[in-house]
Amino acid sequence: MHRLIKTLLICILIGLAFGTYLYIAFDHRLIRIFKSLLSSVTIGILMMYCIYYRHYFIHVTASQPGKAIIMTVALIVAAVAGTIIIFLVQSLLPSAPAFRWANGSDTYLLNILIVLVTGLPIYMSEEWKGQLNSRMLVQQYRVLQLEQQQTLFELELLRAKINSHFLYNIHNTIAGLITEAPSKAESLVLLLSKFFRSTLTKDNVVFHAVHEELDILYTYLEMQQLRFGSRMTSNIHVAAITRFILMPSFILQPIVENAVKHGIEANAGDGFVHVDIQSDDTNLTFTVADSGPPFPDLPGGGVGLQLVMNKLKFLYDTNYQIVFSNTPEKHVRITIPRQPDNLACR
Repeated sequence: MHRLIKTLLICILIGLAFGTYLYIAFDHRLIRIFKSLLSSVTIGILMMYCIYYRHYFIHVTASQPGKAIIMTVALIVAAVAGTIIIFLVQSLLPSAPAFRWANGSDTYLLNILIVLVTGLPIYMSEEWKGQLNSRMLVQQYRVLQLEQQQTLFELELLRAKINSHFLYNIHNTIAGLITEAPSKAESLVLLLSKFFRSTLTKDNVVFHAVHEELDILYTYLEMQQLRFGSRMTSNIHVAAITRFILMPSFILQPIVENAVKHGIEANAGDGFVHVDIQSDDTNLTFTVADSGPPFPDLPGGGVGLQLVMNKLKFLYDTNYQIVFSNTPEKHVRITIPRQPDNLACR
């Protein structure tokens, strides 16, 4: 519609300009302006229609010379058809001669020449722009693919760093329990095997369901319960509607590990770690609270927490929120956009 209006306006301006020139210089009748306007609009619209909708008839060949030949024939047909329409309309005017096919042979040739001289350069320009746009789209698609591959690669690097950080901490715990409590050390080794079995089988998974993240979290907390015994109290509250919502993989365990470190390990007495997962129509919210000392005014966080923040930055840019608060109890709250339940991202 935009192209049609643009073409119509251009043809009207050309017709008015040429008709006015003929009216002033040669034929002082207003009918001359009308005839010029009629010719310009009729032939101009048919010519531009052929150019703009050329893909309907030039797709039969991939050869550029072949397309040019087809386009030349189409423009000649447009010029002849436009001339016939002009003669038919003019024959309806008062005191005009009746329409005859052979009348105005010079006009046919003149209009064909005008259409070819005007239309072929426009056609070549449109073809060039179309090819340029196609190449740009291909390049943009390739750049997008490279960016996606780079993002996935960076996410896997972050995942590897998180796993190595956790592995270092838990191995130190096992080493300390081997002599003091061998049975606990053995249980921790079995739980560690279960933990990595559930995480490594999801290699390259960027998103998974909340209940899959919870499986990882329950195993981790069970390991920590063996380590701290009655000193540690943990609780996980999950709204039922959230269990099958997709979330970024492996982001809760580092947060909970940080809470265990500051809320349990750093204290001589008892402590707690609470996890809450809620959702509404647009957002998914994770809250991890612990009994550790309050956050400083500018919390820096440990390695695991920083890696989680980097991962969220990769996935959501600025469309996420992470809040460190000390009221009503010390907690970290992460809010991310809710993903469709059936989304799969690898």
